[in-house]
Amino acid sequence: MFLNPENFVNALSFLGLFIFSFLVARWVHSIISPYSINEEITQKKNVALAISLSGYFVGITAVFIGVYDRPSSGEWVEDIQRVGGYSLLGVVLLNISQLINDKLILYQFSNNKEIIEDGNIGTGIVQAASFIASGLVIGGALNSPGGDIVTSLAFFVFGQVSLVLFSLLYEWLTPYSVHREIEEKNTAAGLGFSGGFISIGIIVMKGVSGEFLSWSDNLSLLAFNVEIIFIYLIFVRFFFDKIIIPHVDLNKQISVEKNTGAGLMEFIISISFSLVLFYIINH
Repeated sequence: MFLNPENFVNALSFLGLFIFSFLVARWVHSIISPYSINEEITQKKNVALAISLSGYFVGITAVFIGVYDRPSSGEWVEDIQRVGGYSLLGVVLLNISQLINDKLILYQFSNNKEIIEDGNIGTGIVQAASFIASGLVIGGALNSPGGDIVTSLAFFVFGQVSLVLFSLLYEWLTPYSVHREIEEKNTAAGLGFSGGFISIGIIVMKGVSGEFLSWSDNLSLLAFNVEIIFIYLIFVRFFFDKIIIPHVDLNKQISVEKNTGAGLMEFIISISFSLVLFYIINH
């Protein structure tokens, strides 16, 4: 389908709005960061920070797409104001999610120290996954037709609580300390944990982006979806351990052997299964 001149101008205006939101997000992140992003990336070649920052930009993109995909009002000016305003709100919420990650998820050590001073790639991967998962949740929360800013903020909080609960569940299920392995620069552990993290974000996005009917209906449906994905991810990990790589202890491969390939496979399989579940739920 070809764009006519009117649609082309409309598309360019929203593309320009995305670029503006992207630049604002970059500026906000640089302002609140206690280090120079340019110096770390270009002079020190800090791969851990580059991975984290890449996840941040993917999160910003997920927010913008979620806001843009909300039903149009039919008025160009009104749509520009809505998409622009909600996108900037999304930038604020995404940076708040970083604080939640630092204080409630990877809380046993300093994320900034691990990424900036130690160049810990595992921590960078987890922080990137946190940005992506939070971006999906925020984009879904701001997309919900029939809702308003109050419902969007409430769904954002619920989504963040779900991510924190998942991190606690994952730590409880694994026979090794996820925090200790990541702090010791175990990239495999960071990858395995991050895959589940993004999977939760995908399903929570599905739950919060539906039409808002009532608090009881939407919250009960969202809680049900989150409960399903928690059980589902437990099954996926068992499936991966016993069927995909049989006769091999996945936990040993990650915690003892520090097998990045095993961590990467867990990362991909978790996301793959959650994407299938995304399209099956409420289809």
